[in-house]
Amino acid sequence: MLDARAHLKNFIPQGSPVGKLTQLPFVGHRLLQTQVSQISVQQLQQCIAQNPSNLLLIDVRYQSEQNIARLPGDWFLVPYPLIKAGAGVARIQKLLEEKRQANPGQEIQVLVLCKAGIRSAHSVFRLQQAGIKAINITGGIHAWNKYIDSSLPLYDIKDIPEFQSSSAKKRSPQESWLSGCGVALALSAVGTVGAVRYNSDLLRPIMQAGVPLAVASDLPIVGYAIQEASEPVMNVHQLKKLLNSKDQNNYLIVDVRTAREYNLSHLPGAVSLPLQELEQGKGINEIKSQLKGRELIAYCTSSKRSARALILLHQAGVIGTKVQGGIEAWTREIDPSLATYKQ
Repeated sequence: MLDARAHLKNFIPQGSPVGKLTQLPFVGHRLLQTQVSQISVQQLQQCIAQNPSNLLLIDVRYQSEQNIARLPGDWFLVPYPLIKAGAGVARIQKLLEEKRQANPGQEIQVLVLCKAGIRSAHSVFRLQQAGIKAINITGGIHAWNKYIDSSLPLYDIKDIPEFQSSSAKKRSPQESWLSGCGVALALSAVGTVGAVRYNSDLLRPIMQAGVPLAVASDLPIVGYAIQEASEPVMNVHQLKKLLNSKDQNNYLIVDVRTAREYNLSHLPGAVSLPLQELEQGKGINEIKSQLKGRELIAYCTSSKRSARALILLHQAGVIGTKVQGGIEAWTREIDPSLATYKQ
């Protein structure tokens, strides 16, 4: 049997930035800090003191943590596991809409807090992926205790009942090691973090070859690309064959581009449901009502938006397939006469 540790190490460039990616905290935390907006606890204190109506304060800790230590202000508790699962993102989107309705004409600032600034940074990144602008509070409760109010109680996350329950379900040390090496090997093959962020299909051959990336899907940036690459896919020739078959009525083909792009041109039989509506939640309900036992196929201009749409739908319990290359591949390989939208 292949010794994964011995052989994977041979593929990892030692001493390079990619080699260091085997250290999961680096991938999961330090790299993330460069990807999200931040404010200090001193700035947060000033904001709270002014009590502006355009602040939406989100606490992503567990209820038990908030019971121990709570900052001044009107904080909405949306624990990170809910955000990770998608329900928390929908909850924050609803809170944001309510805040906008109550404060017309104002730009709402979403500030996100946790114990040490890590879960909140992950949350801000996931909110960004859903089209919600948010700001991480650097250092969280720990920083507030250090710089603002030393009387604020501190605690060990290991003593929190909800954390104890969730940690019992976490991956083993071996899985963590393999996921770290898998990420490093994947990035060695495709080049950079940026490459997989903007083209997650680069990871697909590596995953199909058996490199264990799935257990790293909760990491930011790289993890999101892994989620995208894990969704089912078909090429335009397979779609063409399906459309010409007697089974075509068993599929719901969804165009997740904008209505303007759809009106210019779309694939035969496709219905329009823009990604923005899926991110807002109402599009997911619309798709569920239209499926009626059919299988879902989604496409966009290339593949990026359809991959995002499938992740949102997957989180809502709807499994679908994306068309690799989207309408650009269809125009190039199937029907060159189809008009394409140029921004």
